[in-house]
Amino acid sequence: MKRVISLPASGSLSGEIVVPADKSIVHRSVMFNSLAKGNARVSVPILGRDNLATIRIMRQLGVGIDVQVPQALGEIASAELAGDVTSSDTHECVLKISGAGIAGLKPPTDNLDCGNSGTTARLMCGVLAGTDFSSTLDGDASLRKRPFGRVTLPLSKMGAKFSGERLPLSVEGSELSALDYVSPIASAQVKSAILLAGLRANGTVSVREPFLSRDHTERMLRAMGVDIKQRLLPSGEWLSTLEPLKPGQELRAIDLKVPSDISQAGFFLVAALLTPGSQVLIKNICFNPTRSGLFHVLRRMGAVIEVSHERVLGGEDVVDLTVETSALRGVNVDPGEVVSCVDEIPILCVAAAAAKGTTRIDGIGELRVKESDRVAMIESLLRRFGVKVSSGIQHIEVDGVGALTGLQPSASAEQDWAHCGDHRILMSAAVLNLVCCGEAEVVDLAAIETSFPNFLDCFQELGCELQSTED
Repeated sequence: MKRVISLPASGSLSGEIVVPADKSIVHRSVMFNSLAKGNARVSVPILGRDNLATIRIMRQLGVGIDVQVPQALGEIASAELAGDVTSSDTHECVLKISGAGIAGLKPPTDNLDCGNSGTTARLMCGVLAGTDFSSTLDGDASLRKRPFGRVTLPLSKMGAKFSGERLPLSVEGSELSALDYVSPIASAQVKSAILLAGLRANGTVSVREPFLSRDHTERMLRAMGVDIKQRLLPSGEWLSTLEPLKPGQELRAIDLKVPSDISQAGFFLVAALLTPGSQVLIKNICFNPTRSGLFHVLRRMGAVIEVSHERVLGGEDVVDLTVETSALRGVNVDPGEVVSCVDEIPILCVAAAAAKGTTRIDGIGELRVKESDRVAMIESLLRRFGVKVSSGIQHIEVDGVGALTGLQPSASAEQDWAHCGDHRILMSAAVLNLVCCGEAEVVDLAAIETSFPNFLDCFQELGCELQSTED
């Protein structure tokens, strides 16, 4: 099926949208409540395939999770959860989780399929490390290529046993000891895996990182009764410390209303910024300080983005964002900022292409080992439209052209980005093509649905037309 979105006759985007739930928080709410004692209700705006993979795995480990989704998501959810899902007229997804307790997980009868979700796989390494059984984590072809040594190395120091450093990865549950780990990178996945293993460890577990990575794990575990602290060290590093659970202590199940994901909002923030005459309201966005880097960088570039309806839900800052078309200028983005917007770098580079002047982003080596080599894919995508871009192992520079409207792609340029299977690259490409050409063919919708199943719906809600034809 070929799907093409085109700008409305007005040539501008207008309206309000709700983007999918914050994936990071959904993963954690499912895992942590599964490890808690008691029942929890988690309400979520939209669920993608990545979050459904986490639900599927926790079910395989014996946790009772009832899933209710809007009818529009019924087909995707049913396929990922073997039909064990309820579709209704509701406008949100509802998860009812019956926690098994810290030591209550059951041995799975089959491999634990993480799909395309690196967060699921890496955090589950920490969950499974201290169990009393063996299990095997697996994933799709893309996830099998991604490195796991950065997680298995520190967990092995605690006593965990792994079969290697790539999926499929066998985990032999073991008795775990204390750990004081100095991480060479600021990674929420590494930090969270260690802290989750710490729930079963016989001593204090701490993680030191060069910058503060996203801290949803610390916030949620603290709300569930865990003694976990964060502090800034004189060296500028951040330290997260988890004390061992008291004898008989269990995590406290908590109800959550998960806000929307700012990394998904980023595609529409940039689309509105670059499309003349646009004004878009994006509601219920998670505005955790460790996640709001894209907002602050765009503001420095000259973006007009208004913050309203500020509140706190489930320990997380939540806001509504109104964005309007703006002239942008090039800026420098340092590694400390990249930590708070690492997933948004592809769409930030699209914004940089439309800016006046050069944008340089440092500290992006992590992007080389995501679902694709995102730096290489960004270069391929931007060069197709004649934008000058260069990169090194840890940086990328984009020479902005001042405006993208009317630019046409080179017919001879390589389109390896179109076959990379990376949802963030594919969505960034859709925005770039729409802004430049007034229309965009949305490539590999199945990959996009791993995180954003209503991607096309959001464009339609902003006035775009969608044409679907057989190939």
